[in-house]
Amino acid sequence: MGMRTMTAPVCDREHRGIAGSRDLRMLPVAVGVWSATLLTRWICSQPGPGHDVFWQHGRMLQMACLAAASAAIFIALVLTPFIMKGTGKDHGLAVAHAHRTLCTLLTVCFAMLAATLATAARNLTEHADPVNVSASSSTERVNLTFTARSLPLATSMRGYDCQVDGNARSVVRHDVRRPSSRGVRVFARQPACGRIAQQGYYAIVGTIQEAAYGEMPIWVLADGGTMTVKDPPAPWRAIHRMRMAFLQTTRGLDDQGVVLVPGVTLGVLGHDAMVHCADGGVDDEYAELLQEQCRRAGIMHLMAVSGGHYALVGTLVMALGARLHWNRFVKAGALAMVYPMLTMVLAPSRSVTRAMLMSMLSLGFLVLGRRRQNVHLLCLTVVFGLLLDPSLASSYGFALSCAAVFGLSTACTRMTAWVSHLLPDRLAKPLAASCCAQLFAGPVQILMDNKVSIWSLPANLLVAPFVNAATILGLCSLFVAWMAPGVSRFLAWACSQCTTVIEYAARLFGSEESSTLAWMEGIPGAAVLIVTELTAWVLIVCIGDLLRAYDGTVTNGDGRPLRMPVRERLTQWFEHTFEMMGWLTWRR
Repeated sequence: MGMRTMTAPVCDREHRGIAGSRDLRMLPVAVGVWSATLLTRWICSQPGPGHDVFWQHGRMLQMACLAAASAAIFIALVLTPFIMKGTGKDHGLAVAHAHRTLCTLLTVCFAMLAATLATAARNLTEHADPVNVSASSSTERVNLTFTARSLPLATSMRGYDCQVDGNARSVVRHDVRRPSSRGVRVFARQPACGRIAQQGYYAIVGTIQEAAYGEMPIWVLADGGTMTVKDPPAPWRAIHRMRMAFLQTTRGLDDQGVVLVPGVTLGVLGHDAMVHCADGGVDDEYAELLQEQCRRAGIMHLMAVSGGHYALVGTLVMALGARLHWNRFVKAGALAMVYPMLTMVLAPSRSVTRAMLMSMLSLGFLVLGRRRQNVHLLCLTVVFGLLLDPSLASSYGFALSCAAVFGLSTACTRMTAWVSHLLPDRLAKPLAASCCAQLFAGPVQILMDNKVSIWSLPANLLVAPFVNAATILGLCSLFVAWMAPGVSRFLAWACSQCTTVIEYAARLFGSEESSTLAWMEGIPGAAVLIVTELTAWVLIVCIGDLLRAYDGTVTNGDGRPLRMPVRERLTQWFEHTFEMMGWLTWRR
């Protein structure tokens, strides 16, 4: 039998030639892992007899047994019709479909089981941590050592100047030192805030209590100063010096530049960063007003670093590699060094975690010489991210970033093709990207804040041409701030000229409270928004089908009428109108 007569497997024939944006085979795995993680965290958080760890462990075992039994029944119910139907030639095809379905369901079940066990183990470890025991008695003072894993930022907690997230290393309670690994948020006062650097090892005396709000479950209220136990490693000291030099450079800009340039570059608004400077910095009232206007205008996401930084840096490295004739292995190695360095420089956040994981996983496609498929990458990012850190499942920032990327990966190409009939390509691409990201991320935004920005699309369309330039200029200013302050000052000024457009868009579209639309709160509001979006999509599809059916009746099924795009019709209308106005005779 020759090569031409050989047939590929059924699954290969069905998925061959399918675009990556429409290949959703990994999506059930990601959804199952996320659902299992959330369910496990909820079950483990339910109160038991005295919050006993063994009670939590029993709950976990019961849930695992129930999940295994449900999965077995579900697999049997799904596969039985595939195996029973079909005889003769169709029977082999039915068995092939059943085999493929079995593999998919088994993959989903094993992934959910792994997520359940990983989440339960993490919850049990956190529950038995001595920091949790100390948090139950909020009036007891303890000695705590922790490793800072974020920048010290300004806080709204009364009586404190800054807050920093970290991982507890040990806690001394009743003269007994016990090791710990619990994530905590430390509130401190000056001058201790100025001495804290990321990845430094510090000791404080304070009160541990359960968090009143926010994603970090444990708060530590420092009573006095902070003692440095161990300085950060040399690379982190260099990064801290670079950041401080850059932030001090931005203090010489105008008010909007002081606030927005660090936000676009690092993901931290300028008035939130703790910087020692001769002048007082920017006015707090102006900074809060600008932040609120950006939120109303729907452009606050520009201050949260996500995949845009990694995409720009990756594009620059790939362009340099093409110029120097690097092969794909050298390019992958260069990106494998650049991406972690960029992550170290940026302010830690859930969206940065998502972008970092997805960028590193994309190097596998580059090494294999294949085009990256964003849906597969996003699903793998969700799976690995939740297995490594189950707390990401309940993070709004991580969910918002994943939803936006999923919308861009699945719907942006089609929407761009549709919008290009109405607008030029330079306007169609950013408008379609903004629309897809907001439509898919809208339900998550409702869970965070029950307000919908009315003017988000024109605001994002206005600032889109300047965001990439501002990001590149800001990063260049950051990297040279420690050795060339003059060059850094010029680059920061150029970046502030780009962020002026962001401030103008925020003031234009978000200055009034009427620029946002009130919506239902919580899960019901998100569900209503999803139903609304699906209804609008169904209406658009039905209208398109009706128009195609009308074209079929006009042409008797022989093709479809040739229509000029709306953009060309408008152009001709204006040309004919101005030409006609030139023929007219005007009376004085």
